[in-house]
Parts: sequence; structure tokens; C-alpha cells
Amino acid sequence: MNRYLSIFLFSLCILFSCAREEVIEVTADFKITVVNNDYSVPVKVEIENNSTGADTYEWTFDGAVTTNSKDKEPKTVYYNTPGVYKIVLNASNKDGSSDEKSMEIQIDAAMLVDFDWQMQGSDISPVTLKMVNKSLGAAHYLWEFEEGNPATSAVEAPQVSFTSEGEHKIKLTITNGKETYSAEKSIAIKPAMTIDYDWTVDFIDLDYEAPVILHINNKSINATSYEWTFLSNSSEIVSTEQAPDITISNSGTHTLQLKAINDKESKIVQKQIVVYPDKNLLSFTNIKMGINTTHTQIGSFFSSNLGKTLTKNEINTTTGSLIDFAFFGLDQTFTYNQFISPDKVQQTAFEAIPNAVYTKVINSQELVGVQLSPTSFDAIADGKVFANLNITETAKGMTPFDKSLSNRIVLFQTSDGRKGAIKVTDYIVAGKQSYIIADIKIQKKP
Repeated sequence: MNRYLSIFLFSLCILFSCAREEVIEVTADFKITVVNNDYSVPVKVEIENNSTGADTYEWTFDGAVTTNSKDKEPKTVYYNTPGVYKIVLNASNKDGSSDEKSMEIQIDAAMLVDFDWQMQGSDISPVTLKMVNKSLGAAHYLWEFEEGNPATSAVEAPQVSFTSEGEHKIKLTITNGKETYSAEKSIAIKPAMTIDYDWTVDFIDLDYEAPVILHINNKSINATSYEWTFLSNSSEIVSTEQAPDITISNSGTHTLQLKAINDKESKIVQKQIVVYPDKNLLSFTNIKMGINTTHTQIGSFFSSNLGKTLTKNEINTTTGSLIDFAFFGLDQTFTYNQFISPDKVQQTAFEAIPNAVYTKVINSQELVGVQLSPTSFDAIADGKVFANLNITETAKGMTPFDKSLSNRIVLFQTSDGRKGAIKVTDYIVAGKQSYIIADIKIQKKP
């Protein structure tokens, strides 16, 4: 009996000893991975369960979209709200063993890099910008300004100036310590204002005798307003137009000042114009006028306002009204020649001139009384000499002439009352391209 009891007790000892050796301990462990290493909301977290000895799991995800799970391998955890949150795993098994592990994760605010600027004044150099930072979720900023002053800045919304013209890059880089984002934009800066001008005058004013009309060519760049002033009367602004016509009525040395202005600065430039006393005389030498067969090549129509002979193709509704007279030569023999009023050219082989004016002409002074000789013509230096001439158009005076008389003087008076004279100095025989050469003097005004 004692022998059986001993065996029984021994068996119980072995049984309980084996049971204690088979109890499994639980170790809770896991690893998290932030998808794309993007800690700014929305954030996705993948969880790798590395626990041992457990067969049940309880997950707690503070602040997450889904806050609990019993899966061994929980699905992706989503966070939409910034903050510091715990992930807790409680692992256990049927032997009653359990373990817990927790881990904190910081979820950052959403990050956005964006900016704009407020421009002080126009985009003409120098330009100052006040940066407007529209970024989100950043802890630090780095601005880079191409050719700007300053070149870089760590201020959230700095101010920068540009003085050189052209495209300038502006780059903003933001970071929250984990992530970094950049954005780049460009701004175009116009050149700083420059100031200059010159002018032209009509042919009639090439002698710069008073009065002279200056046609201003304003060469200034990036000015927005202008003030034109003669310094002889500095209190009076002559014009505020960009490119006016300016009349100088008196002879002398005149200083014309241009003040150009924009929202950044103003600049001044001055130039001198010398105007001579008015002799009221236009003089032309060696003017060619072709016979009727060459009026399309050499031209047969003269304009003192334009200072040249016009061909048929140069005549239009504008130039037609500026023609003082026409020359009609029958052929290369020069046995039949006459100067004609522009409104009567259609009575010859010429076509009518559009907007033609009337001009009195005396072709043959020898038939009506010579008033001006070649010598007297050459001596004319002032338009007042013409005042004493009596230019009356008559049939005899209109009589055509030949080339027998050298240095023939033809008198005329335009429809606006200006008197003048033509001295025919030569007859050039060249077939159908024949022409005369003449000197012409005419008053600038009646």
C-alpha cells in the first residue's frame, strides 16, 4: 500500500511540475511607420505587430479616426487632427499572461507653402515688396531673393527691394523639422526711368528762323508725366503732353527743359535751341523739274512746304494741296514751256491734282514789264523784297516761253498770298527724260 501511495504521489509531482513549465509569457511589442514620412495631417500610420506569446490584442489609438482594434495586425490608422497621441497595445493569452506597450506619435498641422506680395507703387525700378506669407504648418522659413536686398531672409514675412531690371526669382522654403517644402515665383521689374528728347522741324523751319515749330520726339522711358518749360519763363509750363509740338516765336537762344516724373522719382534734362531773326524767305537751288514725259520719274510739281519736286506717284489728297506750281515742258526741244497753277494742270497733258490750289503765274515778264531781273533775284536775302512786286495774272504774262532767254525769271504768288520767283538756269536735253534746273525763292508767309 505504501508502495502504491508513493508511486501516486510521485506521479502527481511530475504532473504539476510539467504544468508549471508550459505557462507561456506574453511580450507586447510593435513598430510604427508613418507613410511617406509625412507627419502633417492627414497622416497614415502602418503598424507592425512584433508581440510574442499572445493570442488576443487590444489596440487603442488616441486621436485617430478609428480609436480601437482587436486585430493582430490592425489596418492603417488615420489621423486628421494635429496633436501628440498614444498608441497602446495590450496583449494577452489564455494562460492569463499579459503585457502592454505604448508609444507616442506627434501629428503635425497640415503643411502648405505659398506666398504673394504687396508692391509699393509701380513695377518700375526701384521696387519694394512686402511679402505675404500664405504658408501653413511651418516652424521655419527661408526666403531667397534673386538680386534682391536682402538676398535671403528667415523672417516669416520680410520686405525686399529690387533695383535691377528683368525677371527675378523669389523662393520660399518652409519646414516643420520633419518635412520641407519649397515654392518659387518670379517678378518682372521694369527699368528705372531715363530721360531724353530731341526734335525735328518741317522743311520750312530748317533755317531756324522765328517762328519755329519743334516736333518733339520724347525718348524718355518709364515716365508717367511730363512738364515742358522754357527757362526764360520758368513759371510757365508750356505743355504737359508726352510729345508736343512747341512753337518758338522769338529769335535768340532758348533753353527748353523737360521734367519727367513717375511715382519713384523725377528727372530733368535741358537743351538749347538757337532761333534766328525772321527773314521770311525760303531759298532753293538746283531744283530739277522734268518735261511732261518724265513727270512720273523726275517730277514736274514743286512744293515749297515739302522742299522738293514731286512725281505723279507722290501726289495725293494731302500733298496735292501743298503744291505751289507745276512745270509743263512740251518736249526735249524746250520750245514750249510754262509754269502752271496747280488747279489748271489738267488743261495740259497732266492729270488733275487732288485738292489743288490756285497760284498766279507770270511766265513772260518781257511781255508785261520786267519787275525782277536775274541780278535782283540773286540779291534777294529777305522776303520783304517781294512785297513791292505786283503779280497780276494776264494772258500775255501766261504766254509760254522757249529756252532762248538765259536765266529766265518767272514770278508767282500762291493762294495763301506768298510771293516768289523762279530762275531757270539751265535746260538739260535727255530725250523724254529732259528737264530744267531752277533756283527758287519764296516768302514763308505773306
